[in-house]
Amino acid sequence: MPSYSLVLLLTVAVVACIGMAIATWPRRDDPTVQAFLVLAFGAATWSGGRLLEISSTDLEGRILWAKIQYLGIVAVPIGWLVAMVHLSRPRYVVPWSRLWLPVLVAVVTVVMVFTNERHRLIWPRITLMPPGVLPGAVFDHGIGYAAVAAWSYLLLGVSLHFLVTAEVPNGALSRRGRAILASGLALPLVANVAYLNRWTGPLGGDLTPATFSLMAALVWFCALRTHLDDIGHYARLQVFDALSEGCVIVDSHGAIVEFNPAAAQLWPALRRGDPLPSGWETALQHSPADTASLAATPFVPPGAPFELTVERVARLDGRQIGSLLFLRDISRFQSRELALTARLGQTEEQLWQVQADLDIDALTGIRNRRYFQRESIAAVTRACERSQALGLLILDVDQFKQYNDLHGHVAGDDCLRQIAGALARTLSGEQFCARLGGEEFAAVLPGATREETRDVARRMVAVVRDLGIAHNGTPVQPVVTISVGAVWTVPEAPRLEPLLHRADSAMYRAKRAGRNRFMLDGDA
Repeated sequence: MPSYSLVLLLTVAVVACIGMAIATWPRRDDPTVQAFLVLAFGAATWSGGRLLEISSTDLEGRILWAKIQYLGIVAVPIGWLVAMVHLSRPRYVVPWSRLWLPVLVAVVTVVMVFTNERHRLIWPRITLMPPGVLPGAVFDHGIGYAAVAAWSYLLLGVSLHFLVTAEVPNGALSRRGRAILASGLALPLVANVAYLNRWTGPLGGDLTPATFSLMAALVWFCALRTHLDDIGHYARLQVFDALSEGCVIVDSHGAIVEFNPAAAQLWPALRRGDPLPSGWETALQHSPADTASLAATPFVPPGAPFELTVERVARLDGRQIGSLLFLRDISRFQSRELALTARLGQTEEQLWQVQADLDIDALTGIRNRRYFQRESIAAVTRACERSQALGLLILDVDQFKQYNDLHGHVAGDDCLRQIAGALARTLSGEQFCARLGGEEFAAVLPGATREETRDVARRMVAVVRDLGIAHNGTPVQPVVTISVGAVWTVPEAPRLEPLLHRADSAMYRAKRAGRNRFMLDGDA
């Protein structure tokens, strides 16, 4: 009779593995869950085969169930390794195509086990013990068994490397969970060593399958359970249904997998499992390299009231598994276009106002640099063409940085507004001034004489000084003043830059001469 404690232990192991597999099955599209299902299947098959083996009374039955156990024995290390890689490296997915070597070894192992009678590499001799003598049957292990065991523990050792080097905590594994899983790897090793030395004979034989069932349970409680509680998967489904745009999910063969209510409203003939409607397949007839153009270029199916854009869907390992088709209603675009055209006609005056506002400096309310660049070039061009004189002034507020540092930016902005207003009041007719930026201003005097240019510059210096804006930055700067550089000329070429350079040089001469004054280009 088999040991009741062993029967109970193996039964609990099988039930636990099956229960965990059932609980995780709804999330089988998750790569981590897929690996866990392989682990749970292997542990359940191994434990179940072991349970049926010790329950058999004849040698032939025991051998059969011992062979069936190897379906689980080869699956457990593969499932464990992949699960540990995914849990320790959450951003990496092991492509099943890279597991060809472990899978090949597993297939060869199973073939060798089921053909053991021909080569005796796994079990050279199997002896059925007398009734009442545990473990009931003795399997002598050959070189094939040793090779399979070494390979299995090599995979477990590789998984231990991933666990030890994992950066934790991460989204799937905590420090405590890593320690438990890494330490737990000793359980099957101890159980297997005890079995090979026949220390577990009084308990009924090999306890290794039960320890791997326990390892699967540790994975469940230490990492996978919280992973399954992730509500993001279900939240994404709700977002899919709530999209205002139609969305159709298509598999790699062009069949409709799913669609949301908005897509059904745009095209009521959609049915799950059906091929795409006629004409839609044109949107999918691109190579993977055309993904960017697919997303950027809409396609309108013949007779459809919507346009299609396509997004390729790929697994984390890069393999394409389908496409997303987004349907955007375009039936109302034409009426909107007509309404927009009418509205644009009604707002033409507003656009002119906006254009005018673009030429106004937001801080001071006078013309800005954009206006100055355009209109000063036009003034120089006219003066050149008509052989008329023109005055150009560059103005800079003296010691303005010190004023800002002393009184603050709010006071500085108010100071610039007062100066701009005073400068504008000194001009008349076609003359205009503009703020070039910061504390720098400019004025253009079309048709002015040399004396008129000098007079305007003198008055500008005076009106700013007369504002009486307290400076107090230095003993020689009681109030805010400006320095002005002026140029008067009949332009020989329609170029603004030479005049700006001459006016700017004159302005710096005024600053070097003591500020609060003007200098006219050409004056001694």
